[in-house]
Amino acid sequence: MNCTNDIKESNIVFDVIKKRRSVRRFDRRPIPKEIMEHILEGARWAPSGANVQPWRFIVVEKREMLEALGNICYYRIFKSRHVNEAGAAVVICADIEAGSATYMLDCAIAGTNMTLMATSLGIGSCWIGAFEEPTVRGMLKIPQKLKIIALIAFGFEVGKASAPPRLPLSKIVHHDTYAGEPDLLSRIVKSGPFSVFGKLLRVLFNKR
Repeated sequence: MNCTNDIKESNIVFDVIKKRRSVRRFDRRPIPKEIMEHILEGARWAPSGANVQPWRFIVVEKREMLEALGNICYYRIFKSRHVNEAGAAVVICADIEAGSATYMLDCAIAGTNMTLMATSLGIGSCWIGAFEEPTVRGMLKIPQKLKIIALIAFGFEVGKASAPPRLPLSKIVHHDTYAGEPDLLSRIVKSGPFSVFGKLLRVLFNKR
């Protein structure tokens, strides 16, 4: 085993992981079909409990439907305007009758694969977890046996999203036994809502 080559190859993957951002400003260009297929292939190869593969994906690309989705995606006073501007949105659903007890985790892993594949292809992405579920279900004709897990907006980024801070490994990794929580100041500054407060304000005032 050549550890040096293995580390070099792993750095390629690590670079993609570090480049991924929650992009909240897109230029409305449609995403080419072959790129979208690569993104979806990334999801298809995700692991799932007992290999049940409970995920089902609805790709929304029509401009009028993206704008309609954008109008029903918001968290309290923060409206997800970037959905209106996206080149595509993928609605991740789980077939709850497929027999997977871990369908939420399965779909989250598949969605993460999509965002990483998108990053490697020069496409920005943003998870959308707050939306009017009944309206989305009716708009996209999603049957009741499918549980809507999340939406992910994809598109060509306008500007460059900054990297949010991350807690160091020394604050989050425990060996053999649990050693306690990070100090309060670290948690406030380097994680949680306060770490993205400026970004939330820019979204609120459409200064993303």
